Amino acid sequence: SVGIPNYFYFIDKKLSVELKEQLHWQLRHKNMIISKAQIHLSSTIGQGEFGLVFKGYVDGGNLAAIKTSKALSSEREKENLLKEMSKMASFQHKNVMTLIGVCLDGEMPLIIMPFMAKGSVLEYVRYMKENLLQETKIRTTFLGICHQITKGMKYLADCKFVHRDLAARNCMIDENNVVKVADFGLSEDVYSSGGYFCRSKEEVVAREEKVPIRWMAPESIETGKHSEKTDVWAFGVTCWEVFTFGRVPYSGIRAMSILNILKSGQRLERPTNDICSDNIYDVMMVCWSEISGDRPNFESLVHTFDGILERESGYLHLCL
Repeated sequence: SVGIPNYFYFIDKKLSVELKEQLHWQLRHKNMIISKAQIHLSSTIGQGEFGLVFKGYVDGGNLAAIKTSKALSSEREKENLLKEMSKMASFQHKNVMTLIGVCLDGEMPLIIMPFMAKGSVLEYVRYMKENLLQETKIRTTFLGICHQITKGMKYLADCKFVHRDLAARNCMIDENNVVKVADFGLSEDVYSSGGYFCRSKEEVVAREEKVPIRWMAPESIETGKHSEKTDVWAFGVTCWEVFTFGRVPYSGIRAMSILNILKSGQRLERPTNDICSDNIYDVMMVCWSEISGDRPNFESLVHTFDGILERESGYLHLCL
């Protein structure tokens, strides 16, 4: 039988053997294990919390984004990376980032993903600000971006996954203008937790996690609770980023002051441009309902954007 790749021996024995074996089986079963000799790196295209992302290719394949990992300081970080690979190996949806393969030859693995020629949604909308098109064209384009994100998030919700870090920076656009929800480093499986999971503030501090407070629902900041409805809150903030051409949410406000602002009933202001119509801002506001049960789910949001797009343009085929 095929042995477990080298990388798994660098993971502390206390971590889940079941997780390691599950991931290894997934990768072998789907022919996703790639040797280092097959991978060719070229230019650096990004840098994340855990390492660099390179543009490159795999022998016999198309352009790819190769995510490297720096030396991970804790066993928790190593386990989280394994979980991210496992999740990406299982996802199959047009609007969700998939996995080409992984290289497990050394201590630090490489994650190989499709190359996203147009970068992140955040980069794209900021580019649009500098290259203004006709107002109607921009609105339809931005609606199309948000619509595709709702489809990807509905799929994840149907799979019982909570993303926890939905933001414009974590949604990518490929050469065919397809938007893909990406970056599953913080996501969680909620099958066994009744539809949500909780992480106390003390645990967050103990695990030294960097939490995206500006995108988080009040209950997530206050109690560590996460669910589809807290992802919906983050989606509302993501829409706001899109329709403000990439502004930073709550700019000029200290992150730790945001909870008090939200509890007072304040919300992000309507974007000060003609691109964001009343009905679009209304969608954002309902996503920011104080009571999570009053927020729509992603299935409902898909239908909402179907309707807005039909009214705006009379068709659903979008060209970014």
